[in-house]
Amino acid sequence: MTFDDGPTQFADTILDLLKEKNMKATFFVVGNLYMNTADSNWARIVKRMYNEGHVVGSHTFNHKDLTTLSADQIKSEMTQLEDAISQAIGKKPAFMRPPYGSGNGNQNVMSTLGSLGYTAAITWNLDSGDWDNKDINYAKQVFSGANGQGSISLNHLQYNGSTKESIVALASAEIDIMLSKGYTPVTMDKCLGLNAYQ
Repeated sequence: MTFDDGPTQFADTILDLLKEKNMKATFFVVGNLYMNTADSNWARIVKRMYNEGHVVGSHTFNHKDLTTLSADQIKSEMTQLEDAISQAIGKKPAFMRPPYGSGNGNQNVMSTLGSLGYTAAITWNLDSGDWDNKDINYAKQVFSGANGQGSISLNHLQYNGSTKESIVALASAEIDIMLSKGYTPVTMDKCLGLNAYQ
């Protein structure tokens, strides 16, 4: 179970839900989208994610499509966020998720990320459609279609039109469906067998 685009105003609510359900997730955070690194809540939420056993990965500082950037611009996007994450939790991420899922297979993107110490650029194979305002029934159908294969789900901590109730309902439904299908949810480091931090 992964969440993109945090921290947001809804992050604490999702963290509360995950604690209640005894679940761990991977959060791909950004530095300047719904909340900026200059906001003290940004560091507080990232620290809470880490302290509660979740994995914190990078989703770039400004959520830019990395395939449109030079190597130096990619480095800037990544290192600005690394610095903020490191200040919050004392570690630099080894995992990242390219915004829009764009960049896997792109030589400039992959070699630049590798030179910065990233070991995985992680996409997904189950898309809740939350970012496109698909209703919860769409997401339930997507998750119900997972039949035994390894699954990496795409969820967002905020999106256009989201509410606290819609985000919690979607996350709860995903957890319930995946558990009922016999899945054991794990963080990305356990899924990939790689260290989450550099």
